[in-house]
Amino acid sequence: MDLKSKFIGGMIGSALGDCIGELAFRYSNRDQLLKEIQNLKIIRYTDDTAMALGIAESLIQTKGIIDTNVLGEIFHKNYNNEPYRGYGSGPPIIFRIREQTNQSYIRIASSLFGGEGSYGNGASMRITPLGLYYYDDPEIYQKAENSAIVTHTNALGIEGAALLAKLISIITPKTIDEFNLKNQKQNVLNELISFAKTEKYSLKLEDVKKLLQEDAHYRGAEKIIGSNVLAFTSVPFSIFCFLKSPLSFSECLLKTVLVSKDRDTVGAMVGGLLGAYHGISSIPVNWIKKLENNDYIEKLAQKLYILKLK
Repeated sequence: MDLKSKFIGGMIGSALGDCIGELAFRYSNRDQLLKEIQNLKIIRYTDDTAMALGIAESLIQTKGIIDTNVLGEIFHKNYNNEPYRGYGSGPPIIFRIREQTNQSYIRIASSLFGGEGSYGNGASMRITPLGLYYYDDPEIYQKAENSAIVTHTNALGIEGAALLAKLISIITPKTIDEFNLKNQKQNVLNELISFAKTEKYSLKLEDVKKLLQEDAHYRGAEKIIGSNVLAFTSVPFSIFCFLKSPLSFSECLLKTVLVSKDRDTVGAMVGGLLGAYHGISSIPVNWIKKLENNDYIEKLAQKLYILKLK
């Protein structure tokens, strides 16, 4: 098992999923999408990747500890430096209130949406670096929660991030030969269902389990599970897509983003899972070369890997 390859593959894969998913909003035909990827010199990422990089930067700065204030400050700084990344409404509101009142990020986040907090997929879309770094940590749910509550305090927003982190932790420490997902899909889903704390996700994951047993197509599964900005739709759908066809990075990713509603975020989640499962060698080299800031993303992944070894 090449852990370094999986760290790099997970982070590069998530970023590419974000980029290609974003392009799929405009190019919803497979041939058109592939042609556009080929024609572009650079494929650019959105807030999904910007915030994932923020988690990696935070872990490196704090030597592997999730410090909510440090993470919030890094998210805030990165947003101010690059506000054009397509952020949803939540983070900019949190950052603006923080600047005006100096309240904690968590307190501000908990006040959103009438005091319910966000249950969008923003905490889930950025979770790949955390899932990789804490792949062997029995407290990975708590780690994911600590990373989520800076912007997402609703239990449904938190659990989406935790489930993806858990799935990354399952697939990261094993080689494909040791852990052939074709024969392990139901076991993986049973483990995720046991890991879930909310009924909403447990029921959605039962749907995923049934759809995989029925060999449902991506589009048919999307109609049942959903794939919009709410975490309890897009996270289970991402899990379905990954488990449905995990053997080819490019094929699985393309099929996923072409049927999803929140295409860049679902792409980021599935790309991260595929990269963590296969490692960097599974990702098309010509895609990696076109990825915006690919050198920096790879360096962050390497730093996380080195930190993990210490």
